[in-house]
Amino acid sequence: MAKGIIPHRIKDWTQIDESDGFWGKINLQRPEDNFGIHQYNNGLWTSGMVGVGRVFDINGSPIHDNGMEHILIVSSSYGMNPWQMLEKVLKDDEYEAYTEELNKENKFLYRIFYDQPVIQLEQDDDSEAEILYALSFLNACYSLCKKGLKKSLIYNEENYTAKLRGKIDVSKNIKHNTARGRSDKFFCKYVNFTEDNIENKIIKAALLKCKATLKLRFQENSSINNRIGFCINTLRHVSNIRIINSDFNSVAVSGLYSYYKPVIQQSRAILGQKQHTYVGNDGSATKKSIFTIPYVINMETLFEFYTRTILKETLPADQYKLEKYSQKLFLQNGITKAEDSEKGIHLMSYCIPDIIVRDEKTGKPSMVIDAKYKPDSRPVRADSHQLLSYVLLTGVKRCGFIFPGEVTRLKQMESTNNIYLSLSAEPVQYYELIMGNDGNADEIKKVLL
Repeated sequence: MAKGIIPHRIKDWTQIDESDGFWGKINLQRPEDNFGIHQYNNGLWTSGMVGVGRVFDINGSPIHDNGMEHILIVSSSYGMNPWQMLEKVLKDDEYEAYTEELNKENKFLYRIFYDQPVIQLEQDDDSEAEILYALSFLNACYSLCKKGLKKSLIYNEENYTAKLRGKIDVSKNIKHNTARGRSDKFFCKYVNFTEDNIENKIIKAALLKCKATLKLRFQENSSINNRIGFCINTLRHVSNIRIINSDFNSVAVSGLYSYYKPVIQQSRAILGQKQHTYVGNDGSATKKSIFTIPYVINMETLFEFYTRTILKETLPADQYKLEKYSQKLFLQNGITKAEDSEKGIHLMSYCIPDIIVRDEKTGKPSMVIDAKYKPDSRPVRADSHQLLSYVLLTGVKRCGFIFPGEVTRLKQMESTNNIYLSLSAEPVQYYELIMGNDGNADEIKKVLL
């Protein structure tokens, strides 16, 4: 680990001040390794990613100056709280569908770099990354428990009274029993095929630490706590012990149990996190991690999922429902598969709107919405064409965009002094909704008036 850090606090989707020569060392050929930093209009720009992490040069090495690491601390330009958003999305009943679709497209919602050394941040850096680590580990542990726990052959020794197990260890039996006149006791050695091995002990210790982190953030009946309960029940025969660094030297997870490797790696990072208690100006004590595992969150993807979650919570369930995530909308009548569509024409066979709101009774589309993690005041030609094509395909009377912001509000259209703009086609009502951390239900429902 470096002897210290040089922190760079920047915002997503903003131009970087390149006066510090450090920025010229960043590898722009692999923006995915460097928070999506890229060149645009002869300048360096961030992308829609937030987090804490190292930046790398053309050789793939972390960038240092005088033995100190350059560390990026990237936050949202729009005042969005990624931790609050993640909590909402992770509790969504469509979460597994989201992750499955992302995996198909080789995309991600978040990444945690457990293979990198931890980063020591300053006391004033406000981060709730422990929640992300805990949720990520819980999902990994849940998958492992569903696959099945590793069992190991362990040799045990015990001095039994009036019974035998395995075979008698003659030399130890003479020393501990015969020499002391205890002919009623037998020093036995036996083999036990058990789940109570060091690998499972490490995972259980990490799970209990994550449980303590999550218990105050999620209700008892939430899917998060249900997963915790499932994992703890699966690990019920595993001892709860204090794990030390040397315990990891005894881990063996090759071959059949190779799926243990990433979970053990995560466990090591989580159990290695240290915390320190700070006393604030008001005299209250705050316990905070002083070491952060590098991570990145894709805010564009998260914002799309977050808006779906908020709309499902807000819209009256007896009147409206959302089309399931990533549902293909085919252009040709009667076509439900891409392979059945017309070939050799200059027209895509289908599109996938972010959000289609359907009437619960008739099943017909009522509104189509596109979520954009970008400024609401910057028109983009491609975005307009995209939304209007959805209107044409669905035949809805309402359409609009959702943009990020600190407070949820339905944008006032200046030309009409109204909350919508009447488009010439059919007439269609066009809205722009700013989605903030508060998720104001009253504002959101206005789009359906």
